[in-house]
Amino acid sequence: MSQKATHIWTTLWVVLALALVVRTTIRPDERGVILDSLEFGRRFAHGEYVYATKSVGSNAPSQPLHAPYPPSFGILMAPFALIEDHFGLRPARCAFGLLQVAALVVIFSALRRLPTGRSPPDQSRFNWLVLATLLTAARFVLRDTHGGGGNLINLAICLRAYESAERGRPTTAGLWLGLSLLTKPTQLLLLPVFWLLGHKSAVGWALATISGGVLFSIALTNGDLSAWQRWLNGSIAFTSQQDPFVVPRFGFPPFEWMNQSLRCAMARWLGTVPPDFANRVKLGVVPGFGLSVAATAFATRFLSIGATLILFYKAGKAKNGAAHAKVMVFCAALILSLALSPLSWKAHHVAMLPLLFALIRKATEQRSYAARWLLAAFIIGCALGREILGDDIDDLGNSLYIVSALDCAFIIGCDHWHQRNFDLAQKNRR
Repeated sequence: MSQKATHIWTTLWVVLALALVVRTTIRPDERGVILDSLEFGRRFAHGEYVYATKSVGSNAPSQPLHAPYPPSFGILMAPFALIEDHFGLRPARCAFGLLQVAALVVIFSALRRLPTGRSPPDQSRFNWLVLATLLTAARFVLRDTHGGGGNLINLAICLRAYESAERGRPTTAGLWLGLSLLTKPTQLLLLPVFWLLGHKSAVGWALATISGGVLFSIALTNGDLSAWQRWLNGSIAFTSQQDPFVVPRFGFPPFEWMNQSLRCAMARWLGTVPPDFANRVKLGVVPGFGLSVAATAFATRFLSIGATLILFYKAGKAKNGAAHAKVMVFCAALILSLALSPLSWKAHHVAMLPLLFALIRKATEQRSYAARWLLAAFIIGCALGREILGDDIDDLGNSLYIVSALDCAFIIGCDHWHQRNFDLAQKNRR
């Protein structure tokens, strides 16, 4: 790449990074999930009960603070809460924005090294791939960088864990994976997937890290187990709740169209949408099939268990397959975890970045028609948000569960490319 091109790309990345940090920093003080996240971190650092009712930046002050988050989420947010205590809110937001940018750097640096194509891309090609991936997933990236959920940070940690495991560094991999699940256990499927891919030592270190983090959080509260008991009881009740339209217990979030989890999609299409929720979609809701709650819940469990078992089978098969097949299993695990999670917000879908990066490579370098059709479907169905389409069309898209459908399509795509690369590896051995 020429020196002039290097300067242009460097300038572009710096400008984009500054724009993201500034955007996070200058958001009005009374808005944003980050306010709740900072309060959660402050309570954690001071050994307070983290789920006490909201006191800042909330339209529903009677609700518990971040009820779906484990108490150990405070490990991620405590440093930024301490910055807020000493220097104010905007420096804390700025620091969090810088960490999000650093997470993006880690994510794409790892993707350049991982076998997402036939050979590592040169610098010029890599820059174009990163730009195309960011533009395609801009809706999700902007949503996450504007809030305080830390999903990009979590994805970067997962990628570091996978990369370390593949390089034969089980201790480092386990520490990263354990930190990911401690702060946000959305990617819980990675534990058995790592085990089946042959990284058993990494799983052991991850479990040790999780245990240490839990004990540390309990020690901060002088042995008070009430926060962990509440979170465990709430999580069990929420995940076992058959009807997602019913208000959950323990202050967990009620149904919203923006929740693109598999169980919400199944309840919407197989069951009956209550009028209160249907009326929120101004363009109208297509009726579901009207099955009973029990039948819908059974179908959801059947599909969830089946998809999980197939993933585990593919992971075990990929253990001795091509490196690219393992990456596809890892990508599938990231997305299936989103689909199976009872809460799957738009910001969570930054977990699609690794597969989008690989998909764009397949569509452009290998001219894969399957990759091109899948990429086109993603751009049409997911790339445009309410800022461009407007609230009414965006709500309609949410009610159709387009994002959930593409989650499933991406998982099927991962399976297809995993099989092709496994067969290629077997053929080369002969």
